[in-house]
Amino acid sequence: MNIDKSKVQDLEPLICDSINMGDVLMSMLEGHFGRTPEKGHYIIPEAEGDRLFFVACVAMSMSKTARNAYYEALGWDAP
Repeated sequence: MNIDKSKVQDLEPLICDSINMGDVLMSMLEGHFGRTPEKGHYIIPEAEGDRLFFVACVAMSMSKTARNAYYEALGWDAP
């Protein structure tokens, strides 16, 4: 297989951004769910729930974009 190295190198920012978004998501999740709640129920404000959902969606979108770009750089069809 002959791989165009420039195409693979171009993936670095996308991969790093995707990893950083995953880190943001994990930090938010650990902040809210990293300890056992006093009364056995996790309660977060609606706005924070919306933020968590948004960050999760962006992280998933970025991961899919990185995966598709990787397969494209290799000349393969993404699954």
